[in-house]
Amino acid sequence: MMLALMQAQVKQGLSVSALVHHHQTGKPFLSSTEGGANIYRVPIIAKLLFVPVALSAYWHLKAILKKEQPDVIHAHLPNVTCFWLLLLKQASNRKLVLHWHSDVIGDKPNWGIKCLYPVYRIFEKALLVRAERVIVTSQNYLHSSKPLRPFRHKCVVVPLGLEDIPDKPVTDSSFDVGALCIGRLTYYKGHKYLINAMAKVNDKKLVLTIVGDGDERTKLETMVRELGITDKVRFLGQVSDEMLYSLIVRCRFLVLPSIERTEAFGLVLLEAMRAGKACICTDVPGSGMSNVVDHQSTGLVVKHASAEALAQALLQLSENEEQTSKLGENGRLRFLTQFKVGEIEKLVHAIYQGKK
Repeated sequence: MMLALMQAQVKQGLSVSALVHHHQTGKPFLSSTEGGANIYRVPIIAKLLFVPVALSAYWHLKAILKKEQPDVIHAHLPNVTCFWLLLLKQASNRKLVLHWHSDVIGDKPNWGIKCLYPVYRIFEKALLVRAERVIVTSQNYLHSSKPLRPFRHKCVVVPLGLEDIPDKPVTDSSFDVGALCIGRLTYYKGHKYLINAMAKVNDKKLVLTIVGDGDERTKLETMVRELGITDKVRFLGQVSDEMLYSLIVRCRFLVLPSIERTEAFGLVLLEAMRAGKACICTDVPGSGMSNVVDHQSTGLVVKHASAEALAQALLQLSENEEQTSKLGENGRLRFLTQFKVGEIEKLVHAIYQGKK
């Protein structure tokens, strides 16, 4: 999403640069131009509690700020590298806009993160005080965020967005995709409830395809075998971007069964809506999923952590092809009018100009 937004900004004549981390250790500092934007990739030496450790980030950020002389600094949080902005004089007289993707502390935080958060909060709060505006991706998330509560007067809701893509060749396959679930196989994604729901659905024609990998995979595969539904549930693991596009286009509908507000937005819902697919998501308090999916218009929003509610939704969309198709059409229209990245760029640009 970040690259799509930058490319949209370039198309509107903005000069855009970004400092990002490498995903793997052992890679050198690199600079490149992608879609007209300058991308600076800083090396990391390790990942500590899911956080990339980039010891050289201070010096690279200092040099980039001196070279680029930006009018606006747009910082995405959570990200500890952003804390250097508090110490660099090159950043002190620049307009600062924060993009709040999620709180650090979730419903079931890692014990290490929970212990270190009071220290992190000192710098996080200082950035919030310093910022002129804070972009939050949904109204639900804004109202449920404790760290943002004292700063709501600075917050503006701007959803995530994606570039609309032309029809591309679809990879043919010998299997029926059926219901499609995409995401890391971790506890908060709620896969176990979805698998239990598949065991309850009395529809031999409906199959479930799960894309993604993670620490829960072995447990989930065992669960499928024990429930005797190996003919109804397929695990594909990680797939290429081309394969993922093909799966979305060929699926009957998408399911996102997350159970916690760690699922802050649900970008995969936009990918499905862009392709004209109906969506099933859950009503997790504070999550933006139910802001994205319009219940009974573009999809179904059901009770979270409930196999029964998911089973009813799966059966409803499986048995009512006409309704499923209409929900997908409505979702496509909703994507074009509210989540297309060109529209999001206009909102972000207005914030840069102080108009929002």
